[in-house]
Amino acid sequence: MSKSMTAAATSFVETFEREQDNLPGAQGWLALARKNAVTAFAAAGLPHRRVEEWKYTDLRQLLDKANFEAAPTHQGAVLLPTRASACAFKSIAAYKMVFVNGACRADLSHLAGLPKGVELHPLADVLSEHWAKNLIEHDAHENGATRIIDLNTALMRDGVALRIRKGVTLDKPLHLVFLSADKGASHARNLIQLEEGANATILESHHEADATTYFADRVCDIALDKDARLEMVRLIDEAASALHLSSLRVRLGEASEFAAFTLLMGGGMSRCQTFVTFAGKGGKAHVDGVMALRGAAQGDVFCHTDHAVPGCESDTLYRSVLDDEATGIFQGKVIVRPDAQKTDGRQMTNALLLSRDAAMNAKPELEIHADDVQCAHGSTIGELSKEAVFYLRSRGIPEPEARRLLVTAFLDEAIDRIAHIEARDALRILAAGWFATGTGGAA
Repeated sequence: MSKSMTAAATSFVETFEREQDNLPGAQGWLALARKNAVTAFAAAGLPHRRVEEWKYTDLRQLLDKANFEAAPTHQGAVLLPTRASACAFKSIAAYKMVFVNGACRADLSHLAGLPKGVELHPLADVLSEHWAKNLIEHDAHENGATRIIDLNTALMRDGVALRIRKGVTLDKPLHLVFLSADKGASHARNLIQLEEGANATILESHHEADATTYFADRVCDIALDKDARLEMVRLIDEAASALHLSSLRVRLGEASEFAAFTLLMGGGMSRCQTFVTFAGKGGKAHVDGVMALRGAAQGDVFCHTDHAVPGCESDTLYRSVLDDEATGIFQGKVIVRPDAQKTDGRQMTNALLLSRDAAMNAKPELEIHADDVQCAHGSTIGELSKEAVFYLRSRGIPEPEARRLLVTAFLDEAIDRIAHIEARDALRILAAGWFATGTGGAA
């Protein structure tokens, strides 16, 4: 181990050394992949502020402070939080798969009636299959943000493996629910492959269930073949002292389309990473989201888009509303490779600060090596317009209601990008309710 290894990093490596023979895939290719991953993790250590991609978040310090052991396997019932977010998707007809402390709970899941051509399994059931190996050994551009995925590769125990065959449409959304019921660290890995012309919508919910202090480490590897279409809608509202780290790695084939929307509402520190690689011409990717945070919460969004082939389109819009002492972070990078002519790549982040103590850090970037492209990025950070508030008050609208209308209208522009109507309506109501239950104090 490196001499610079901190207590938390050392604990993770020791957990691997102690548990490696009991982890899924202990024999064969995955055993070697895990050993390589833990070696790379031990060499790099946990990310900190001197790593450019983690400039505003010191995960090393946060994890050292808590020093999590592995979360236990949880048996029996789980108690959901009473917040509205815990049942935001309840009225949407969907297949449902529930994970507690990163482990699948078949007794809490509802998967009956899946269409022919939709293969859905716990992760351990597919680790011997070639498609799963290809996804886990994802060869996307490596940087300081992707290296933390080595920790998940080394310690992952469970997750969802979804494979949709050629031309098949999942007839209703798949709702993945991730709950943390005990103190400790859990590492879940999801694998999703849509073959040519396949179509699906996935909803995700991330919450605590009794636990208050934990580290939720989630990685999702996605491969979309030619003309495949996938929409993901994610809701993250963890406990106020929890650490949440989620990483999406997406590879798009020819003329495939990927859309992801994330509503980040809670957690002590939540970091959402998205890595998109275009591997076929004509692909489209939309990575959007909203951060609505208060208290001392910190939300960190990192988006990396690699235009490796010509004629692809990427668009990212993030809207943030921050109250009390909350901190928001957006780092985005669009890379256009030399042969990726006719690229259309855009990033925009806008933030409203409702308190003098709230803060936003934004760093969108473009790296362009081709000359026939349309690329743009931008960032705005500000307060609610006093003139707009005054205008609404002059029409007889009380100030708290005027401020709520302006904030929800600001967030709705991002939420409106969700294609799934019921999910869009659910998150719009949730975002409006977030403001109504808070202070909405003057900036």
